[in-house]
Amino acid sequence: MEKYENTKSLQKELERYKEENRLLKEEQIEFKQQQMEEEKLEFPWAGNLGHWEMDLVNRKVMANPLKIKALEYNPKTDQFSIEDFVAMIHHEDRDRAYQDMKDHLIGKKPVYETEYKIVTRTGKIKWFYDRGIIIKRTEDGSPHIVKGIVFDITEQKLAEQRLIESEKALIKTNRIKDQMMRIMAHDLKNSIGNVVNIFELMLQESEFFDPEEEIEIKKEVFEASQNSMTLLDNLLHWAHVQQGTMELEKKEIAVAAVLKEIHEMFRTQALQKEIEISLDTGKEDFTAMGDLNMLRTVLRNFTNNALKFTGKGGKILLKARKEQDEIAVTVIDNGTGMSEEMIKRIKRSESQTNAGTENEKGTGLGLLISKDLIEQTDAKWIIESTVGKGTTMGIRMHGKH
Repeated sequence: MEKYENTKSLQKELERYKEENRLLKEEQIEFKQQQMEEEKLEFPWAGNLGHWEMDLVNRKVMANPLKIKALEYNPKTDQFSIEDFVAMIHHEDRDRAYQDMKDHLIGKKPVYETEYKIVTRTGKIKWFYDRGIIIKRTEDGSPHIVKGIVFDITEQKLAEQRLIESEKALIKTNRIKDQMMRIMAHDLKNSIGNVVNIFELMLQESEFFDPEEEIEIKKEVFEASQNSMTLLDNLLHWAHVQQGTMELEKKEIAVAAVLKEIHEMFRTQALQKEIEISLDTGKEDFTAMGDLNMLRTVLRNFTNNALKFTGKGGKILLKARKEQDEIAVTVIDNGTGMSEEMIKRIKRSESQTNAGTENEKGTGLGLLISKDLIEQTDAKWIIESTVGKGTTMGIRMHGKH
């Protein structure tokens, strides 16, 4: 009987050992599976920022110092709840990041994976790539601990954004170039064609012209030639600006002398259109700091534009004034003026081909070139206009100290 009892006791103990061994094997299998899942997180990626754990039961987030420092907090003193961390995620990405985590917690996705912008302690915005997995559950099977790794991908994202912006700018530039070349080719052909036709008429029927008609024809030749020259000059400047080959230098400029030069250049054209063009440089000799050729080109385009959109009997004023430490050089007319939308289009570098008061044609290229030239310097563009009342265009440059 005693022997039987001993055998029975040994059998029970053997069964207990077998059960313990079975449970141990299950734990080993579970541990290996967990280890395999964690190893999935350790895929190669440049710029590993660090590890984190999220305790869903106690609502805490623990991270290594690298991540905490990246967010500009102190690893020794700062601690975070889940709510604290969620609040740091940029509001644009918060819902999506939350949904990605939720999809993993409810078993919809085997791994939590997401990208989001996050706001640091000082307000900087960084991009993080996050990947994690549940490593521990509660007794009822609910997620308890989620462990993961995070990467700072800010530089990568900024590079992507720069590339996208560059591509957009390139597409826009090419579109403008194509449009400008078509318009320029058309206008140059018409302008030079007018010169050729007038000369042909003069050669074939010169004996039929009286002195007054000859004067008018010469005026037409002059105007057509000047228009062709302006178009070619603008085309050359535009090409240099687009290629980045225009070298701008900063030196002293006698503003009054430049304005007198522009006034003389357009005086005949203004007389032909019966427009009064005047000069106001004040009593003081203004000296600005900037590129002389840039200023000449800009003022020439602004004055040409004023003449085009000012009718007979109108007025144009070339003016220079000192405004604190700057010199404002403006071309003021009382012509047709521009709407707010037209000004916005110019600021967006969109060409406009509006006819002048005597149906003069143009490309709008002069204003675009002027805008590009001014933006390449530390000068400021002045543009103010009211429909039916006129336009003020100019440039504000640093004065000589």
